[in-house]
Amino acid sequence: MTTSALCLLLLTGCMKGLDKTTSLPRWMNSAEYQARPTATGSLFSTDEAVLSGASIDQILGSRVVVPKQARLAIFQFGQRPLWQWWSEDLAQLNMEMEKSLMARLRGCPRLVDVALLPALIAPEKVTIPYLREAAARYQADLLLVYRADGRAYERPKFLGPDEVKAKRVVEAILLDVRTGIVPFSSVSAQEYLTKKGKDDYGFAETVAKAEMKATVMGLEEVADTLVKFLETVD
Repeated sequence: MTTSALCLLLLTGCMKGLDKTTSLPRWMNSAEYQARPTATGSLFSTDEAVLSGASIDQILGSRVVVPKQARLAIFQFGQRPLWQWWSEDLAQLNMEMEKSLMARLRGCPRLVDVALLPALIAPEKVTIPYLREAAARYQADLLLVYRADGRAYERPKFLGPDEVKAKRVVEAILLDVRTGIVPFSSVSAQEYLTKKGKDDYGFAETVAKAEMKATVMGLEEVADTLVKFLETVD
């Protein structure tokens, strides 16, 4: 079976369960379902132990106001790789990685200060409440939390014997420290292709450099997207 035929078959199967006039599943468009009472809160009593229905209503009905002159802290989620200990080149790249992110963010007139969240006050238990507390101790109005993940490809048919392609995905959220709300999120997927240099100690260093370069590209895109958000939000 060809790919197009398979897609048509799957689409046909999905359409059989839909009402042609409303594009809703038939069971949702039935008279019995439409006559049911409207749910206005959680239908599961155990949910109240985590967050009450009244709190959720307040959260969803509130408007977050980002300060006109905000102080931003940056925190990397997850364990930091030990790239910087391999060579001077990697140490330099590691320093430039977050410097590039901060440089772009400092160009935003709405941010009066951009800095890394000090490691000494970074929480051991990385959850939103603990991150919020740490940022508040640092008197940061906003906290940018990011995570980089991915892999490197070394031996595919399309690569030469000394080439490597790194694919990295950088995810980021912006936490409003006063309210605990996350008004912004961004995901950047980047690729970086390189070849083993004559000064690389080994191919592992080449791979690490490729991963770091792709991460830098992802962080820069996240920073640019965040700046645009801050320049347009009230």
